[in-house]
Amino acid sequence: MGHARQQGMESETSGLHPQTIKADWLLRKEQYHEAAELYAACLKKEPGHTEALRKLGFCRLKLNQTQEARQAWDKLNQIRPGDHFAALYSGLAHAMDKNVQKAIDSWKSYFNIKQPLIQREINLILALHERGDRLDPAELVKSVEEAIAAQLASQR
Repeated sequence: MGHARQQGMESETSGLHPQTIKADWLLRKEQYHEAAELYAACLKKEPGHTEALRKLGFCRLKLNQTQEARQAWDKLNQIRPGDHFAALYSGLAHAMDKNVQKAIDSWKSYFNIKQPLIQREINLILALHERGDRLDPAELVKSVEEAIAAQLASQR
């Protein structure tokens, strides 16, 4: 139900397997390293577990392991092409790595009308890029993270 309501990553459940239940609990407690280990273990048993891939990437991003995060989302996109979560956060990971062009490329595939505050921010970034503005990666990270936080707050 959390996914249907578009709540934050921390509040969504990954399934009923005890390993994913514990990983979700650790994620809610912001124990990203421990949660990532459990999601990775789950994926060894079930490589196509889409929620575990999303959350593994999210944990890696929170740990500033941006390349590992993108690898999880790349696998997710192989299973579910066009996944909006993977597009949004892959772009964020690229911006964190100061690669504006790759961030833009990721965000071009982001489209989620159920997340209007995030969608508006991404659209603004894309418009500024198309206009030829020079975009600061740190500002991109800040503005997208603020839009994500505002979107989550509006859904509570």
